[in-house]
Amino acid sequence: MSEQNWTAIELKNVVVVKPHGELDMNNSFQFKSFVKDKYISAGKSNVIVDLSEVEYMDSSALGVLLGLQRAARLNGGSLALCGLHENLARILKITSLEGVFKIYPAVEEALKFFLEGN
Repeated sequence: MSEQNWTAIELKNVVVVKPHGELDMNNSFQFKSFVKDKYISAGKSNVIVDLSEVEYMDSSALGVLLGLQRAARLNGGSLALCGLHENLARILKITSLEGVFKIYPAVEEALKFFLEGN
């Protein structure tokens, strides 16, 4: 996939990244490079991934999210997920990853976590 299929905004010390459509082996590594290179490696290591517009996610995307979480932690930050549709929440539950990530219903709750202290 040559087209960037996500948006990002910075709010204080937090980056909110919002992928759109599918996050799979065709674009997940580009997504990881984008978030890691542009934000985490540049010291902006508090990251919210808003999955509210992700229709499909495969195992490569799960690996990417785990890698981004690790990179954020190694750089003194944290990663949170929000906006999971029922299917995505089920995937995290089946893979026993629901307890690995900080998960919030929406961006506002995730922002509150970062801005009011974690």
